[in-house]
Amino acid sequence: MSNSIAAAPAVLAVGVIKALSNRLPMLSGFSTVFTTSVQNGGATIQVPLIGTSVATEFGASGYLSGDDATVTSSSVVLKHFKVSSRFSPLDIRQYGVGFFANNFVETAAIALSQKCMTEINSLITVANYASGTVTGAALSYAEVVAEQKLLDDAKAPDKRALVLNNTYISNLRSDATIIAAFQLGANVISSGSLGTIAGAQVYQFSNLAANSEGLAGFLCGADAIAVATALPFNEIPGADVAQATDPATGLSVQVMIIQEQSGFYNITCTLLFGASVGRSTSLRRLCSA
Repeated sequence: MSNSIAAAPAVLAVGVIKALSNRLPMLSGFSTVFTTSVQNGGATIQVPLIGTSVATEFGASGYLSGDDATVTSSSVVLKHFKVSSRFSPLDIRQYGVGFFANNFVETAAIALSQKCMTEINSLITVANYASGTVTGAALSYAEVVAEQKLLDDAKAPDKRALVLNNTYISNLRSDATIIAAFQLGANVISSGSLGTIAGAQVYQFSNLAANSEGLAGFLCGADAIAVATALPFNEIPGADVAQATDPATGLSVQVMIIQEQSGFYNITCTLLFGASVGRSTSLRRLCSA
């Protein structure tokens, strides 16, 4: 392989993880663990969930009293997701590494983000999280405040994530209370970014599945959802391999390029990912009906 092709796995890995983390920023609001202890799908990882403690007055028992932090864990089963494409050597010769970036990075990021969010989306049901509100066809700032109060009462920890479908995002962008707030309103008008409102970081998920329960979004504390990520076994003969990690979420990807005898290039982006229910009272489902 030429130097440009040999460098392609590293270029692609950096490109994919940047695009993928941009599509999955809500992972930074969940309990996440990146592990190097396993390299295969089907493995179970224990993700720690650190809850709340109670302060008491110092007394005769000294510091050795029952003030332990509430530390629990959630079992997460890793799944092996991958995206593969096959490229002609004529295209490689004509376009070089830029061809990979233009034709593979976004495609891989879109496909992998959808698989990861589908895993999370499938957890948000009344069976797993009993607390929820029918917020109706539209969502208002006042309703977000009310939901935050309910999470406060449930002692859900920070940081809080508000994950919404396109309709609810649109509702908040045009909410009079938000627009009236000078700085936040300016951001919404100029960029469409809602940022943090009522103490929750807002994330848009265009393909949030409504399921049979009318799910339109959810508000949660950091211990409500447990996520584990890892990288699969990569010692594949004849493959050029590179990895990249997003420091904010721990999300990592691995890119492999294998050249066939025909000259065609097989390019694969892969990762291990899993999600499970954490503390069920730390999440509020927002339902349209």
